[in-house]
Amino acid sequence: MNEFINYLNSIVELPHNAQEAINKITIHREVPKNTILLSHGEICNEFHFLATGLVRVFYYKDGKEVTAWFASQGGIASAIDSLFSGLPSIYNIQTLESSEIFSLQYGKLEPVFRDFPIVERLGRLMVTYNYLLLDERMKLFAFCTAEERYERLIQQFPDIFQRTKLGHVASYLGITQEHLSRIRAAYKNK
Repeated sequence: MNEFINYLNSIVELPHNAQEAINKITIHREVPKNTILLSHGEICNEFHFLATGLVRVFYYKDGKEVTAWFASQGGIASAIDSLFSGLPSIYNIQTLESSEIFSLQYGKLEPVFRDFPIVERLGRLMVTYNYLLLDERMKLFAFCTAEERYERLIQQFPDIFQRTKLGHVASYLGITQEHLSRIRAAYKNK
């Protein structure tokens, strides 16, 4: 059994034949650091489960990169807007470390959903969980200070500063690198 199936089984215990059906449509790969898995303007047709590594989802605003999402071991990365709509994405997905990834093409899931209702339930639970993560992120920007967003990021990714550039973290938090440096200094002095 691989890490992806283990992850799925941690959400819903899948029968062996459902696991086999998922394995048949899953692509396992080792991806080097700085690989672009999706470029803006492309249609996203898969989501990626990270067994190891770190990726970021980002977009361009006024010619600058803005990090929208980080995913690390045990996380999922995709451009959901494009995945579900079939329209070109505004997002890019990039590995920030060499990563072991299990990719699943969304279009190949429909027969598996049809044949295994438990897999359809699993998909619904995964979408719900990821929607709640997105809702939390929106609430952080609507109701929390930059310092509170920083603290939440450190809880989620305690080693983020060893794994990626300061600029990626600052844009994820919606602040400048200078502001991030001040927050980090104040946080260390607590």
